[in-house]
Amino acid sequence: MRLWVPRGLSAVIIASTLGATAVEAPSARAATLVSEDGTLIDRIVAVVNAEPITLYELRRAAAPYLALERRKSSDDGEFFIKARKIIREALDTLVSDLLVYAVAKQMDITAGPEKIDAHIKKLADENGWTEDELAEQLKKVGFASISEYRRHAEREMIKSQVLSIKVLSRVRVDERDVEARYQKEIGTRGTIEERRASHILVLLDETADPAKVADSQARLDAARKLIADGIETFDEVARRVSEDSNKKAGGDLGWFQRGDFDPSFDDVIFAMAEAELSEPFRSRFGMHVAILTGIRERELTSNEDVETAKRRIRLELREKELSRVYDQWLRGLRNEAFVDLRTDDLE
Repeated sequence: MRLWVPRGLSAVIIASTLGATAVEAPSARAATLVSEDGTLIDRIVAVVNAEPITLYELRRAAAPYLALERRKSSDDGEFFIKARKIIREALDTLVSDLLVYAVAKQMDITAGPEKIDAHIKKLADENGWTEDELAEQLKKVGFASISEYRRHAEREMIKSQVLSIKVLSRVRVDERDVEARYQKEIGTRGTIEERRASHILVLLDETADPAKVADSQARLDAARKLIADGIETFDEVARRVSEDSNKKAGGDLGWFQRGDFDPSFDDVIFAMAEAELSEPFRSRFGMHVAILTGIRERELTSNEDVETAKRRIRLELREKELSRVYDQWLRGLRNEAFVDLRTDDLE
């Protein structure tokens, strides 16, 4: 679970729109690209200052979430209501990324080739992949080549540097809040809930197209049925199907507490009953099927145990505060920028 979380492909740049200024946006007609027979190829759905966001990029960013919602929703009306929300959220994310990259440009922040080389080498070394194996794994999560992944990694490194300077430096956690949360969750009880689970992971880029999402879902549906019908054990299927590094251990994750994994993973595991087999679900790393193999209350018997529990609480509060400061910072950027959204007909 070490891959960078990808965002959409770079926007298709249409030369006739690049002369826009912060006060004069290109017209919607000039920002539409059609074939000779009049078929829509692409068009601009938003402009952030002078940078376009295309329909292609928006569709790619929203596609996996729309595909999952379509599978869950049996009512068309309910689906279209949720689809509008998904499209709006995907567009907001693309707008936010362009605003952050603009700040990076102003600050002359870059990520040199040597940093990207080191990141890719570390990614391959940690997973024991050859260059060919790395390329194959990257294809599984939506990157056509290592070169395409390099471009993505460069943008993510630049974004991380900006956020570190502009956002992380402003995040503070009050120790009184940590202590209050500790007393509320643990207090005189002196124990903390831990869970043990195994999972099967199919790696999937967050911007994967609907066909890849459907394929991943089908693979996990088939794997789950083998387990549920008693044809194979969870351990056997995990060793054969899972793409996580712990597949040789049958997908066993050991004992953990809330906060040790991705929040979307925790939300599913900590809502399950012991021995329950989950339906396929999505995290930022891909799609999972999990089985809950144990629940226990572990006594906090040492100062180290107490500090570990407080460290988890501190991290959760820090994440919450980080989200608040980041949203506040982005609102400020957006208020100062020219943002022209052209999505009425998409909704």
